[in-house]
Amino acid sequence: MSEEKERILVVDDELGMREGCCRVLSSAGYDVETAADGLEGFELFKKRQNFAAAIIDIKMPKMDGIELIKRIHELNEDVTLLVITAYSTIGSAVEATKRGAYGYIPKPFTPDELLLPVKKGLEKRTLTLESRRLREEREKRLLEIDSERSRCNTIIRCMTDGVVVVNLDKQVVLHNAAAVRIMPEFNALPLPAPVRSIQCSELHELIVEVLNTDGAPDIISQEIAKDECTYMVNVSPVVEKTGEISGAIAVLRDITKLKKLENAKSMFVSMVAHEIKGPLAAAESYLNVILSDMVSSDPERTRSMLQRSLVRIRTLRELVKELMNITAMETGHFTIKRAPIPLMEIVQAAMDSCREKAEEKEITLTLKQNGPCDMQRVLADKDAVILVLANLLDNAIKYTPKKGHTEVTVDRNGIYATVKVQDDGIGMTAQEMEKVFDEFYRAKNKYTDSIPGTGLGLSLVKRLVELHQGSVDVESAPDTGSTFTINIPIAE
Repeated sequence: MSEEKERILVVDDELGMREGCCRVLSSAGYDVETAADGLEGFELFKKRQNFAAAIIDIKMPKMDGIELIKRIHELNEDVTLLVITAYSTIGSAVEATKRGAYGYIPKPFTPDELLLPVKKGLEKRTLTLESRRLREEREKRLLEIDSERSRCNTIIRCMTDGVVVVNLDKQVVLHNAAAVRIMPEFNALPLPAPVRSIQCSELHELIVEVLNTDGAPDIISQEIAKDECTYMVNVSPVVEKTGEISGAIAVLRDITKLKKLENAKSMFVSMVAHEIKGPLAAAESYLNVILSDMVSSDPERTRSMLQRSLVRIRTLRELVKELMNITAMETGHFTIKRAPIPLMEIVQAAMDSCREKAEEKEITLTLKQNGPCDMQRVLADKDAVILVLANLLDNAIKYTPKKGHTEVTVDRNGIYATVKVQDDGIGMTAQEMEKVFDEFYRAKNKYTDSIPGTGLGLSLVKRLVELHQGSVDVESAPDTGSTFTINIPIAE
């Protein structure tokens, strides 16, 4: 007799998304039903009560995804709930998790990106149900289930989250490989081991607190920082049918990436606010002076102020364009159109776009050619590569002191055209070079405090060059300047 298929409910107000999910999941062997809004999905779930998982959109009519997650979780806390949304944020992810969601999948996604979290969620559900069944069947103290230890080990070893099981005598009786990776001290400890052997004091205290609970048993959740990582720790008592506590289970989930994303978001908002405030304030100031008729008798001064306002507005436009490019790359909506283009034409266009900035700081901007580069053509998107070179030149000019020098060198390296942008600016340390292409990263020192920037330019450079099947490198040292080198495939 064949095993019954796991039933999955897909709730989304977009017909194409429902049908797409249905086809992918059905082809993977799942039994799928769909609903067009939150209310229809809730009524269908309440009527059937046999769904192993539900995939839910956040933004829907009649009942939104957060409310639907809450109601379904109240009906069945064991169902695996996954959120699919094109508007995913840290806030919505955290809110959905609080209401009972296992995770979320940002739109758009590939079939594999849909199937992997569904599979993991259903595996976790299976393990949770099996673990609960074993816990209800076995004896009061977890230490006494020697005959089932191998089976329990197999179950928790499959989990990617760290799991630590402690009995009522405050002894660690079980842990999985993920827990050993988080706390290496477990590797050398024979079981059972006293709970005080846990070197993470915060985890130790949480477990002891749960075991010493006198009132109604509860789950304690807390973020714990350990070895440059952040873990969400949930410690739950093991409660018997009689209501007595016979032990505790601690589950440690790595949320380091989520925390970094949250910090990057805060840093990004702060930097963008700073970058926008300066040009806006300057343009507003110039326009207020003009409107106040203080310079009405001096047309040249009025024209100068309008030109300066225009420069500030262009700065804001470039910032918005940069942000839109990054967003397009993150969402997979950025495309390049590659064609054979004369390399020197791209280099000259980039240099011309930055020449005014160089002249303002009295920086000498020169071009050097090694070999016959005039006729050399690269397979590239003209606008994208101009943007790459303009970013590198702007960076060189920005971090080079007044009356400095920036040189662009064009050469050939096998099947690649090589363009080097070299400056004699403030340079970077080895640690700064490791992070220079990271999003939102900006070196913090006495030289950079007064230099504006969002930390997105070099990240954009790296992404665009890699889209061309090229590479970008940097060589630098403090007080000696920096050299950025890009390699773009030659058209031939």
